[in-house]
Amino acid sequence: MKLIKKLICLSLPLLLCAGPARGQDLPDSFAMYGDGKSPSNNSLKAIDSILVDTSLLSVRYKACYWLYPGGSPTWHITILHVGVSHSLFYDFASHIKNRYAYIQLAKMDSLGPGHGVGVELEELKRERAEQMAPYGDLGGIGSFFYRSVMSDYRTGIFKVAIPDIWAPSQAGFSYSLAHIYEEEAPALEWEMTGEHGTVASFECQKAECDFRGRRWEAWFTPEIPVSEGPWKLKGLPGLILYARDTTGQYSFEAVSVTDSPEPFYDYVYEHEDRTTYRRFKRYERSCFRWPKSFKEETTVYIVTGKGIEEADYRNWRMPYYPMEWP
Repeated sequence: MKLIKKLICLSLPLLLCAGPARGQDLPDSFAMYGDGKSPSNNSLKAIDSILVDTSLLSVRYKACYWLYPGGSPTWHITILHVGVSHSLFYDFASHIKNRYAYIQLAKMDSLGPGHGVGVELEELKRERAEQMAPYGDLGGIGSFFYRSVMSDYRTGIFKVAIPDIWAPSQAGFSYSLAHIYEEEAPALEWEMTGEHGTVASFECQKAECDFRGRRWEAWFTPEIPVSEGPWKLKGLPGLILYARDTTGQYSFEAVSVTDSPEPFYDYVYEHEDRTTYRRFKRYERSCFRWPKSFKEETTVYIVTGKGIEEADYRNWRMPYYPMEWP
């Protein structure tokens, strides 16, 4: 691609200032299973993979989210591949585990015992470590509100995969349940603000839109005329390099752009629930609001600025404020 002949490192300091909160008010506490600090297991086990496309353009974003007001932000790397027929946005740390786990299983099945499997797996582990090394701690726990969003340009359909943070403790899975649904790509009604700025070497423009309960702002560059961006944020006349919801709970910051061709895959998971967007959102909301209905012996902790304490179910329900509301 003419516009991108080498890896371009981007710095977005002018875009990191928090704006005024808009949309639904956030609660002053958050709770989760376990010790109240981390979400439950959200690892998905891939048992098969299908080559979908090869990227013409790849963007790495540093994604940030926080679980409750005043909490520490959690960072992880996400990747957007833009191909001829499809695009794929995914959580890098978790998704790469899928790929390597699947390759390992395939090699063990094909080689069998006593045929150098240990050597093969060590090579895979080294390769994976090399890919993860530049990101350090950014390769940690990804968001549990998405795992991947695949867009089919031919049909205009999104395929979305989300790990279930509730099912592992309910069903005894060693890996989480993958909720998978398809939906028509939402038509986002972007409003141009008239603001311009330079992000690294790219001239950018700012746009805003309301999408499923949140107000999003995005900086995009017409210099890369690809109507793509992180997660489900698309539809602008240029690549989105930075996006955030105006509460500051979620943000995506591009850290590199490259035109190196990379094959990307769709996965089949060990535990899957084929669902719809509406049905999944009803399930997700009920898990947060009535967790004991899924497992009576569940212990849930309240996390606030004053510390962590066990929840009193007689007078309290878990706050619910996901990336998108039904």
